[in-house]
Amino acid sequence: MLQIHQFPCLSDNYGFLVHDPATSATAAIDTPDAEEIVRQAELKGWRITDVWNTHWHPDHAGGNAAIKAKTGAVVTGPAEVQRIGTPPDRIVDDGDSITLGSAKARVLNVGGHTLGHIAYVFDADHVAFVGDALFALGCGRLFEGTAGQMWASLS
Repeated sequence: MLQIHQFPCLSDNYGFLVHDPATSATAAIDTPDAEEIVRQAELKGWRITDVWNTHWHPDHAGGNAAIKAKTGAVVTGPAEVQRIGTPPDRIVDDGDSITLGSAKARVLNVGGHTLGHIAYVFDADHVAFVGDALFALGCGRLFEGTAGQMWASLS
């Protein structure tokens, strides 16, 4: 069973660390604040092995380079993450599956907030990381996509 650590980052974001205790693999899901993410991993006694981005916005991929430099993490994300300046080591898209240690996630297209926005779904653990596609009281703003795309993503 995955362990998930959520914590505040910046003024209005959250960081997520996902840890597989069977293998000690740990992913930072999106990187709003590299310093805080690394600090939180150290407090938990976890080593960040992966960074998984949901989309290219700076409050989701802006800490990639710093975390990779500090930890050697492999950066995974949609092709659009290249727009932030640091290309991912591994590009994923709708229908792909990836692993974090012994846990498997499927990649789901949730375009609308941005055109290439994706989510990571761990079916066995009943958890999904959806970035800015969905909030507690609604969906993310439409920066690049259309209302129709967002509706399809949320349906």
